[in-house]
Amino acid sequence: MSVNIHATTAEDHADVLQLLNDRWTSPDMIIENETIDASRLPGYTARADGELVGLVTLIKRPEEWEILTLDSFNRWDGVGSRLLQAVVEEAKASHIHRLTVRTSNDNLDAFRFYQRRGFRLERIGFGVIDAEREKNPGIPLTGDYGIEIHDEVFFARSL
Repeated sequence: MSVNIHATTAEDHADVLQLLNDRWTSPDMIIENETIDASRLPGYTARADGELVGLVTLIKRPEEWEILTLDSFNRWDGVGSRLLQAVVEEAKASHIHRLTVRTSNDNLDAFRFYQRRGFRLERIGFGVIDAEREKNPGIPLTGDYGIEIHDEVFFARSL
């Protein structure tokens, strides 16, 4: 399977919105009590034979970029790594020296993915997901591997 990675464009919006609805239940993400429409953020898509097979969305701040979402339809096929590499290359070219990402405490696969790619555990936001659930009751109580979801775990990587 040949996968093409490219920066998201306005033409990608319908597919990006569909992916975020399917995988995240909504494009609206709560970050530090602010709702952010991830479908409107910059990022990269991965396409195979014209079909969307992966996506990364970014919050670009002057001092660092945060990965808000990273999805690959088929785990272990390298798409997630290629999307992350595109972000790293753009960040370096833009003189950004730090990437961050946050995930829920149940997402052990993300823990492994990011740490294997140079991210380090930075902090834990105890009870953050519980507080977000009050704003968005659609956030599940239990996640991957039957683990109750309560906290956000923050990772960072220097470039």
